[in-house]
Amino acid sequence: MNNLILCEGKTDAILLGYYLMRACGWESTRSVGKNKPSFKGLMRNQYTHWYKKGDDFLLIFAVGGKDNFGNILNEYIVPILNYPIEDSFQKIALISDKDNENTDDALKIHEKLFNDINISAISEQWTSARFHTSFGEERELLTLSVIIPADKQGALETVLIDALCEDMYNKVIVEKCIAFVDTIKLDADKYISTDRLVLKAYLSVIFAVMSPEKIFDFIGELLCEVPWEKSQTLRKCFGELWVI
Repeated sequence: MNNLILCEGKTDAILLGYYLMRACGWESTRSVGKNKPSFKGLMRNQYTHWYKKGDDFLLIFAVGGKDNFGNILNEYIVPILNYPIEDSFQKIALISDKDNENTDDALKIHEKLFNDINISAISEQWTSARFHTSFGEERELLTLSVIIPADKQGALETVLIDALCEDMYNKVIVEKCIAFVDTIKLDADKYISTDRLVLKAYLSVIFAVMSPEKIFDFIGELLCEVPWEKSQTLRKCFGELWVI
């Protein structure tokens, strides 16, 4: 079985891959077989990586921002849904940041992404849709919508910060780092010009304090050093991905 997770950015993809490897037994792989699709012409802010568990494969695809979900689906994913069933995707999860939207509005956006497949997007719940391939074959597609965070405004960084705060020692550091960014953000508006960048600044300062010797390393290495798979916050957020 082939499964797919579409997320916004590379940081999201790195975290999800790490989490699913540590918590769910997936393994990173480059041996995906001759019939697996290759994705050419992707932009620099887009990213794909395959994982394997038993006979199943999982593709995590960072689309390069929520405005690109529709383009990626139409250009790359919908054609794959017409492949022979053993080469097609049978489960697709869409993971996007809530930002300033409410959950219902974000779910409606997810539903509209599938032009020719009438899916029902229910937060953190797998739903089934029937569709016909270009060859007239009827198939079932399971889809999952995860809007993060579920209980407030924010993005992936918000969920990671909440996960770090589960440790009381870390919680003190996190709160002081956030307070620091809040005191400087007006003076640093050249660099921190939007709420989205403020969130990134929070997490960046937290990592700078918690891993000062590695602050110049890639963000992926920093993410992978934290035992996210033990987090109840992340398990609540991404729990349905355990069945992908």
